[in-house]
Amino acid sequence: MKHFERLVVVVGFLTLLGLLWKFEPGTVWGLVSGVGWGFLIILPMQLCDHILNAVGWRYAFAEADAARVSFWQLVRVRVAGDGVNYLTPSATIAGEIIRPAMLGAHIPAHSRNSSVVVAKVAQSLGQAGFAMVGLLVLIPLRLGFLSGAQVWAGLGACAFIIVLVGAGMAGFCARRRDGSYLWRLREPLAGLREQTARYLRESPGRFALSCLFFLLGFAWGAWEVLVICYFLGIRIDALTALSVEVLSVLVDSIFIVVPAKIGTQEAGKTAIFAGLGLTASKGLAFGLVRHARELAWAAAGFALYAWDRRRRARAGGSGGSAGAGGTDFPTAGASRPAAAGCPLPEESAAPGD
Repeated sequence: MKHFERLVVVVGFLTLLGLLWKFEPGTVWGLVSGVGWGFLIILPMQLCDHILNAVGWRYAFAEADAARVSFWQLVRVRVAGDGVNYLTPSATIAGEIIRPAMLGAHIPAHSRNSSVVVAKVAQSLGQAGFAMVGLLVLIPLRLGFLSGAQVWAGLGACAFIIVLVGAGMAGFCARRRDGSYLWRLREPLAGLREQTARYLRESPGRFALSCLFFLLGFAWGAWEVLVICYFLGIRIDALTALSVEVLSVLVDSIFIVVPAKIGTQEAGKTAIFAGLGLTASKGLAFGLVRHARELAWAAAGFALYAWDRRRRARAGGSGGSAGAGGTDFPTAGASRPAAAGCPLPEESAAPGD
């Protein structure tokens, strides 16, 4: 697997270098540097996305549990988890593993773990829903450069993700007629399933709101497209900005395993801009500006995670309980949540049964 990860990184860098060579580094740099003070507006815009996602996560808690956690703590943990997801080749899983422990022991472990699972499902459904609705709206208006097969492939992929995620959750929580669960799981996964099933049974409205706010988080990216294009001197309308964002979400979903979107961010935006009749070199410049914004927030998030890990390691050492390398996310064979610390993603085991 490590050889594959290295290969992905190398291919990504070569793709980026190839694009820079084709469109001349001086020309592209002139476009990017022309943004100037606009970066002071572009960089903070990501905070709104994190806030919308934090609201979505808050609705992934049962109402009583949601009252126990500070909203700004949710924002902080969203930033940290997304930073880990962005910088590690884990297909956006590593960041989810670290979130429960970062919330603190004042919230029951089963509530923390269940909220992360529900939020990940809601985010996946929100992403697929945004892409599907966007494609349906834009097909007759802006996406004429795509063939019928490509459009149907995009719609089919979105529908498949929605069905797959829904079926996965239904299967995870499925019961027999006698009330027992269809699948036998050991603790703590059995407790996680019980909490998740109870939440879905008792709080369907909160789950729908969670999906909605994650969808709005993806939609916010269209506004960011307008702002970045303005500072790059590209005049586009709202529908074109929405087209760029919908297609970007689809491209990012395809290359989800590429850490830090190396090469895929720039190549994807170059192709999207060219397809929409915009200048390809400006698409490359757009990709570089957005990549700079993403890297800045990812670095901040990873720093937050590292700081929190050290803090909990010191607390664990003084308390004399669990070691600093533990995590309270359910793993196979675990008998109870670890009281301190959360390992770096590569040290964590994925949930099993």
